[in-house]
Amino acid sequence: MIRCKDCKHCKQIGRSQIQRGNWIGRARYYCENPLLKGVRDKQGYPLNTFIGFGDNTLESPLSIKSCKKWCPLKKEVSNNEKNNQ
Repeated sequence: MIRCKDCKHCKQIGRSQIQRGNWIGRARYYCENPLLKGVRDKQGYPLNTFIGFGDNTLESPLSIKSCKKWCPLKKEVSNNEKNNQ
């Protein structure tokens, strides 16, 4: 199973977003897979590669437990599984 938090293309971009009344913030994670360059959504806009927020801790690891439906690695794995059957 593919997980975004284990993927080498998952990157924290920018600074952590500080919450009101708390000095520890949540980091924002994006997918930087080169296969997503130039990909567009159903309306024709560039695909937003935002994956999710990290936990509200100092390290702020990514809190998502799976991967997005637009992940190109997920599509490669499903194609390989179909070919092996």
